[in-house]
Amino acid sequence: MTQLSAAARWEHRIFILTLIGKAALGTAQLLIAAGIWAGIAARLPGIVERMFAAETARDPTDFLARHLIRLAELIRASDLSFYLLYFAYHGVLHLAVAAALLYGAMWAYPAGILTLAAFCVIQTVEWLHEGGFILPLLTLIDLAVIWMTWVEWQRKRRAQAA
Repeated sequence: MTQLSAAARWEHRIFILTLIGKAALGTAQLLIAAGIWAGIAARLPGIVERMFAAETARDPTDFLARHLIRLAELIRASDLSFYLLYFAYHGVLHLAVAAALLYGAMWAYPAGILTLAAFCVIQTVEWLHEGGFILPLLTLIDLAVIWMTWVEWQRKRRAQAA
């Protein structure tokens, strides 16, 4: 293997840290999916009310507490089927791709790029229907990871050819 420049070493470290972050995100997404499946959304309003009980006792018109309790009620009343599937599939694919890329499997680079590109499309379509700021943020992060994966893949291919 060829010697990497200082800049390439930093890029590689950032790529590895990003993959670890993606694996952590995948784990969190699986935990969220498990929570949705277990029915935690139904208990969410009570949990949020207990969290803010002291604040609402002191100030019943507290802006943050009122809005978070209302949001918890909306989540409980929502159909969470899409989110259950989204978080479950996204979590599994994030973990699988991150593990394969950390292992260094060459097939994982194009697979990871295609998987993340598909999620970018899905997230963009969902954002166009629902709005919000989380999905565009996740899409930007996925685009950055796609770029880093492409750079790392090209570096590996050049190293194998040398």
